[in-house]
This record gives sequence, structure tokens and C-alpha cells, in this order.
Amino acid sequence: MKKNIVALVMLCTSVVALGFSAPAKAGIGQNVVGPAIVIGNGTTAIGVDSKFGVSDTLSVRPFVFFPNGATVFGSGLTYDFNLPNPAKAIQITPFLGGGVAVASASGVNASSTTVYLTGGADFDINENIELKAALSIPLTSGQTTNVVLGAGYRF
Repeated sequence: MKKNIVALVMLCTSVVALGFSAPAKAGIGQNVVGPAIVIGNGTTAIGVDSKFGVSDTLSVRPFVFFPNGATVFGSGLTYDFNLPNPAKAIQITPFLGGGVAVASASGVNASSTTVYLTGGADFDINENIELKAALSIPLTSGQTTNVVLGAGYRF
């Protein structure tokens, strides 16, 4: 039941973020959704990661991951550095920002909130596929640094 509620919250967050991106030059290539993995503290979790362009340089990045017996969802806001690449073989877009993640364990009424800094890069493989590599550094004590790797469909 909790996973269904979390999935619904993530869907609503994504729809709202997409709505905010529409007036600000929401062209092809600014929005991405796809699978991702998070690696940290000796564990790996799978989930869905996304990016919605709010402007040419700002992106909202909602996500949901499912580590063992828990659900982690949240969103970040990043500044995307648009670097010119005349070769256009692979366009690399570095980003820096921060966000909030909420973790809840199934069967337990415990949850935790983490504020984090994030940095990484988006790699445009072609007009439809984008890869992502990021490092999330928590500002909340007791949390671990995570590596996020993902692939997504751009629309």
C-alpha cells in the first residue's frame, strides 16, 4: 500500500514538474525519464529517475528508488552548464544542485529526510537516449554518499 502511495506521489510530482517546464521553452530534449541504480554504503537499489527542464539552465529531477524493504523518493533542482560541443558526437552537460530525499521502510512507521548536494553529468547519446552519472552528498548526518547511474528516454 505504501509503495502505491509513493508511486502516486512521484507521478504527481513529475506531472507538476512537466507543467512548470511547458511555458519555458519545453522543446524536444529537455525532459528525460528512465531506469536508474543507486550505489552506496555497500548496497544497490533500482528505481526511476527523471529530469524536467524548467529553463535552458535549470532542471527539476524527481526520483523514486526501492532499496531493500524501503522506498526513497524526492527531487532535486540543478543548474545545467550548457557547454558547446561542435563535434556533436556525444553532448555532455554537467550539472550542480541540491535536493531532498525521503526514505520510508515498509512495515515500520519510521522515515528519514535527507538534504543533499548533487553533481554530475548528462550524456546525450543520440536525440532519444540520455545517460546520467551523478554523485549525491548528504548534508544530513548519518547518511551516506551515493552514486547514481541512469539511462533515459528524452522527449
